[in-house]
Formats: sequence, C-alpha cells, structure tokens
Amino acid sequence: MAERADLIVVGAGPGGSAAAYYAARAGLSVLLLDRQEFPRDKPCGDGLMPHAAEEISLMGLGDWLDEPRHGKFSGFSIYTQTAYLRQKVPPTLHGPHGYVAARQETDARLLGRAQEASADFRSGVRATRLLRSPAGNVIGVEAASNGENLLYEAPLVVAADGVGGFAGEGMKAHQNSVARRQYFRNVSGPNREDLHVFITKDMNEHGAGYGWVFYFGDGRANVGAGVSTKTLARTGRNLKDFFDRFLEEPEMAGWLEGAEPEGPAKSWSLKMGMWGAKRSTQGLMTVGDAASMIHPISGEGVGYAIESGRLAASFAHEARARNDYSASLLKGYATQLRRQRAREHLSGYALTNLVPNLRMMEPFFKACEKDPEARRTLVEGFTGDAPVYSLLKHPKTLGKAIATAARSR
Repeated sequence: MAERADLIVVGAGPGGSAAAYYAARAGLSVLLLDRQEFPRDKPCGDGLMPHAAEEISLMGLGDWLDEPRHGKFSGFSIYTQTAYLRQKVPPTLHGPHGYVAARQETDARLLGRAQEASADFRSGVRATRLLRSPAGNVIGVEAASNGENLLYEAPLVVAADGVGGFAGEGMKAHQNSVARRQYFRNVSGPNREDLHVFITKDMNEHGAGYGWVFYFGDGRANVGAGVSTKTLARTGRNLKDFFDRFLEEPEMAGWLEGAEPEGPAKSWSLKMGMWGAKRSTQGLMTVGDAASMIHPISGEGVGYAIESGRLAASFAHEARARNDYSASLLKGYATQLRRQRAREHLSGYALTNLVPNLRMMEPFFKACEKDPEARRTLVEGFTGDAPVYSLLKHPKTLGKAIATAARSR
C-alpha cells in the first residue's frame, strides 16, 4: 500500500529542505525524498550573500552561521584586467555581512531543521516519475530504492532536485553555466574579510566568467572558476582548462604558493537567471536550482532556493486549505516569485548574454575606481540587491567609460 502525505518534496537541498520545513510547520504532512545519503558533498562556491544568511537565520540557524569555523565577509575585492575595486557590503535590510560555509554542512543543517519540524525524510530514494490520474491531476510519485519500486501518494509535489531529470518534460531549463572549485589550506591572499572575485582576460575574452577565492574561518579557502556554456562553445575549451589556467594566473599562483590542496577539484552545472524554467503547473511547483533560481552574475543560489522553498510552502498550505491544486492557483507562486526576483535575475541574465564579452566592461570597471557610488551599485548588482540596469543611475561614469572605449577602438 502506498504511503500518503499532503506534500511530497523531491530533493533535500536548500530549496527542498526549506519547502519541507515551512510546510511541516504549517501543519502539512510532508515526505522529503533524496537519492543520496546525508551529509553529502555538494560542489559550490560556498559563499552566502547577506540575503542568503538572512534566509538561513529565519530557519533558526543564525547562531550556527556565527560559529568561528565559517568565514564572515564584510566586503568585496574585485580584480579586473585594468582595475581593482574594493567595496564594503552595500547597506540593506539583510545586514552588513555574509558568510562562507561548506555546502556539505549547510545542507545537512537545513535538512535537520526540516526533520525537526516533523518532515519525514527518506534518503537513498530516487524519484523516477510524477504520477497523474487519467484526468491529468498529480496523485503522487514513483520512486526506486535498493532495487525496489516505491509509490508515494500526494496531491501536490515540489521538485527540488536541481539539474536532475524529475518533474517532466518542459519544466526545467538547460544549463547555461558551469563551475569548478577546490579547497585549499593556507592560501596567502590579503583581506580575508572580503570575497575575492577575479574577472580575468582568459575567462572573458570570448564570453563571461570569473574566478574566486572565498575564505573560511578555519584556515581554508574555496578557490574556483565559472564560465558560461557559451564561452565553452566559442572557445572549444573545457571547464577544467579554464580552472587550471586561473590557478596559473600570476596573482593566483602567488597566493597559492605553499598552499595545500584538500581533496580533488569538483565541477557542477548551473541553470541561472530565472530563464527558461516553468515553475508551476497542476499539482507541481519547482524551487531552487530546478527553477533556475541562481543569480546570473554571482552564481549564488542557496538564498534564492530557500526563499523559493519558503514561498512554495505557503502556496502548498493555501492549496490544501482550499483543496485546490489547480494550475491557476499554483500559478500565484510563480507570479509572486517573479515579482520578487525577476528584475535582478533577468537583467543580469541579459547582460551576460547580450554583451559579447566582459572585456567590453573594462572602461566602466576602471571608471568605478574613482566613483564610489557607481562602485557600490556595481556590487549591489553582484549581490542581487539591485538590477544591473541600476548602473544607469550613474550617467557621468557610464559616459566616461563609453568615451574611453570609443578612443581605444
């Protein structure tokens, strides 16, 4: 006999755990399924922007974030081909700093909060198919575990399995970026209270990408690089090559001299910018990476995943209260999420796709060295606190940059 719940959540990453946590707290019976055993490693930059830290704190983990082994950043150091920009975290209601915490631990903690809220977690269970009635309504999930076929019944499902294949044809977007990271101990770079971002010529001559060094509080650092899939297509190179060349950049080579790698480098795919994904249909909502809720400039997705999971849980509660799991009701979830985040995500996605390469931005980066307000707006675009087109608020700096670019051509 199939087990029954009010809500099935497929995937126990940040988005799925948040959806399960908030739905269970609202009184729904929740089954949370994941194909892996926890704790498990999840390749990631590990940087948590202030809005992400706020979402994690709302789930009762603020004291955990403040533990000294986690990095705590209050500013950004951005290195381009012609400029060095250093900027404090722009003031927002989210607070003056963010964190660097390993995803293996972050995801385990968020999952723990969902379980504490009474969500029923099943590890090692791979959801294989969304089940619908002859009338087309969602009735549950088919899954597999240790060679056994399983059936779980529910009128509502949240797909939170990232780039996985669950949720059905036409719901998810294709990947549009890839990234690779490796942990090192004793990286010798300066300003450990900053997130360090490198916009190198190699990654941006034929597209968009950046490298990074994010410091933990325990002597380790997350060192990585990410590029768009268009960059790979235009250059014919693979991600490993971009990552290896980033480590060989003169400044990075100096920082890594004497550093000790901890484990191999690992790669992952990203679906960024709220582009190309369908977030709701009858009986189904997608959250987090499955809904392309990754910021197209910073690549940060944890905060947006939790936010979308929280919002999906509120619509799950509404759907159960009304006994209405229709596409028209659940469309409100997608609409509200778009109202909250589409400006920042879609404008960033447009920038990274419409500008042939970020080398064209060098005159503007250079002009920002002398314009603190424009520099702050630039960083706000990186953190997701402002749409990219907010740079139009600085016409003088933009004008200087355009003039410089024209002269150089």
